[in-house]
Amino acid sequence: MVEQKVHYPDTSSTLNLRDTYHYVVIGGGTSGLVVASRLTEDPDVHVLVLEAGANRLEDPRITTPGLALATWDNPDFDWEFMTTPQTALNGRKVAQPRGKVLGGSAAINLNLIAYPSKSGIDSWGKLGNISWDYETMLPYYQKFHTFAKPSKEVHDLLALDYMDQDLQGTSGPIKTSFGEFHGALHEAWPQTFKAMNLELTGDPLTGLGAGGHSNPSSVDPSTKTRSHAGSEYYNIKVANRPNIRVLTQAFVEKVLFGKAKNNFVTATGVQYRTISGKQNVVYASEEIILAAGVFQSPQILELSGIGPKDLLEAHGIDLVIDNKHVGENLQDHPLVGLSFEAADHIATGDILRDPMVFEAAIAEYNKSKTGFLTAATFCSAFMPIMDFPDGNGQARLESLLDEFLISRDPADFPAQKLQYSLLTQILTSPDDSSVHYIMAPFQLNPDAGDKPTEYLHPTTPGNFMTLFAALSHPFSRGSVHIQSANPKDKPRIDPKYLSHPLDREVLARHVQYMEVLTETEPLTSLLKKNGRRIPSEKYVRDLESAKQLGTETMRSNFHPCGTCAMMPRDIGGVVGERLMVHGTTNLRIVDASIIPLQPRGNIQSSVYAIAERAVDFIVERLQGRVGMTELN
Repeated sequence: MVEQKVHYPDTSSTLNLRDTYHYVVIGGGTSGLVVASRLTEDPDVHVLVLEAGANRLEDPRITTPGLALATWDNPDFDWEFMTTPQTALNGRKVAQPRGKVLGGSAAINLNLIAYPSKSGIDSWGKLGNISWDYETMLPYYQKFHTFAKPSKEVHDLLALDYMDQDLQGTSGPIKTSFGEFHGALHEAWPQTFKAMNLELTGDPLTGLGAGGHSNPSSVDPSTKTRSHAGSEYYNIKVANRPNIRVLTQAFVEKVLFGKAKNNFVTATGVQYRTISGKQNVVYASEEIILAAGVFQSPQILELSGIGPKDLLEAHGIDLVIDNKHVGENLQDHPLVGLSFEAADHIATGDILRDPMVFEAAIAEYNKSKTGFLTAATFCSAFMPIMDFPDGNGQARLESLLDEFLISRDPADFPAQKLQYSLLTQILTSPDDSSVHYIMAPFQLNPDAGDKPTEYLHPTTPGNFMTLFAALSHPFSRGSVHIQSANPKDKPRIDPKYLSHPLDREVLARHVQYMEVLTETEPLTSLLKKNGRRIPSEKYVRDLESAKQLGTETMRSNFHPCGTCAMMPRDIGGVVGERLMVHGTTNLRIVDASIIPLQPRGNIQSSVYAIAERAVDFIVERLQGRVGMTELN
């Protein structure tokens, strides 16, 4: 008997949809698919996932790790969000690519896996979430992934002695690996930091490591394909469970509520439109899970009547819960990059500008899953401020804090003073980092335009390496709010980049230090002596030129978070510590919007971990192990 081949179901079909599910998940992205997949491990639990984007799980622009940029600024894959003009950036707008496909932003990002610091996650607990700290979260960082041990050759080349194999995930859906495609720049990176006595001090998963190192990627080492929420948490086995249903190209307009009782409202259903334009409503008997992301989760809340009273009334939206903190507390990692011309014997990703080379790389990848498009490992360093060589660094840093540490009226956002106090502790600790340096083997052209496909396109002849400095713990706070009652209108995104003077001061000092890195062996031998740099002739040896470079060229590191912050409502929270929206009995948020204080590094790992923990909260409630304690 011939075994029948199993296929993915048609996720665009509305045929045989139920009227009611136990759980309706809004957003089939990084966090939403985690929740849906885990909940439906119980065959008696029925879940519907509504995803606005299409199912492109088999599109080579997603599956091929090195083709991520082909998805950006493309409406088939990307929401193409853009900020408002930023005052501190001379009125420039900043792009914010977000995944508009099944799998979410994890399906279009650059695959870098980084882990937060212990102090960063512990700070979440100190903001009124007593059950959140690094020790509690570590099992969830381990649960989401399976780490592939590198070969001895890769281990030695990348100097991976700092890794603790016992800490790594062993059975999670997301595959992480170091790959096999590395060059001289990757080898030189850890050696350069070792020469400066700044090599990594411990495995990043301890939450304590600082220094130069290489990052694993979310790439399956056996198939050399991108490993993301869509491909793993919604793999073909999960997709064929009878109790999970994913509907793509389903645009959610709002959440529906019943009448208030005892000052709480219950979410009853979700109103959405299919690709044909037909408006439907689906109901949830247990909970509605909001996983639409940092920009659209607050947008959906406001469209549904939860948000600032004055704003909702101005747009003719019936008020359900008055909470002025919805959409506030937006944080992101500002990023400044400098590109340096590589030595003649060093080839970087810039060679892919040649159509013949690019076609050859595609052919090589398709044939043997080798070469540039397997995605080279990114190199990183988490560092404190390093520009105080006179031995008075601590005193000078404290002087900066005294001069620039200002906050808004506490009545506007009561948690801010506490947030700033926690950030000050991190900033002044020699064991913590205030910057995330990233070495990327390609050029940056910041003058080419505001879109990533413009400023990441290699228009300058030659081969370049780029150093990026991303501020780990920004003080600036922005917001995201609806601009109308029309769900199709994109929200107004205003991160207020570098609006807090400390961000400009700290980031500029880290930008200055990139000059020191490039003048240290063995890295300096891989760069052309007196070679070109991009932006042209931009040297940042003095503080003012470093600040100016930030004003002229700063971009986002694409890690926005915090707009539905997990904190007590009276100090600025939107959800409680079990992620239930304040004032509701069964509306829970599980994405990056709940992060109350931005962690260091790429937040992909934290979003997976938050979603894994959210599943435990949901299951505990379903099993009757918690009750009214979730309502706050």
